[in-house]
Amino acid sequence: MSLDYLFLLISAAGLLLCLLAVLRLRKHLLSGSVAVVLAFGFTTGAIVVSKDVLSYRHLADEQMVARVFVGASKEAQEYLVSVDTLNGEALQSFLLMGDQWQIDSRIIRWQLPVARLGFDNLYRLERLLGRYADIENERNAPRTVYLISLSEPLDVWSWLRSNDLMQKWVEANYGNSVFAPMVDGAQFGVYLGRSGLFIRAENPIAVKALRNWPA
Repeated sequence: MSLDYLFLLISAAGLLLCLLAVLRLRKHLLSGSVAVVLAFGFTTGAIVVSKDVLSYRHLADEQMVARVFVGASKEAQEYLVSVDTLNGEALQSFLLMGDQWQIDSRIIRWQLPVARLGFDNLYRLERLLGRYADIENERNAPRTVYLISLSEPLDVWSWLRSNDLMQKWVEANYGNSVFAPMVDGAQFGVYLGRSGLFIRAENPIAVKALRNWPA
């Protein structure tokens, strides 16, 4: 059973509990009121947690998780970079300073014995930032960093990182990053595989950029 299916079942069970609690309230005011409060509290928590966890992607079969489009600005080392996260949300555009774009990710990795239940490890794209090829520029030049994914009010990943007990069951950490040169007109695909994130050139400009890139 997938983790998505499990959370959907928990949320559905919560909604059923709410219905039963309302029915009990009609017959028994005191106990029904307690049941309603508990049922609605459980269901609200389940839905909030589910929504945050389901924003992550399964680290299983290879899949494209984003497209990155690069356009030049009028200023040197300044580019307009657009990111399509392929999840139905609007295209996001950002002004980046530097020579390369970089995407960072979060990871939720299950430890034994939870992993034996068949749950896939989870990744989510986190931040887009500009990088400089020259180390002195990297240290001293203006930096640009943007969030491309926002957590729900209850950030499950952050809660797992701060909970010592849960770390015996699940590891919440930063995943790998991918970066590529910023060249006007280049288009890249960001892919997710079993080893993490990787990139592929999606048009001839990006192919040439990667071929000439001394990374």
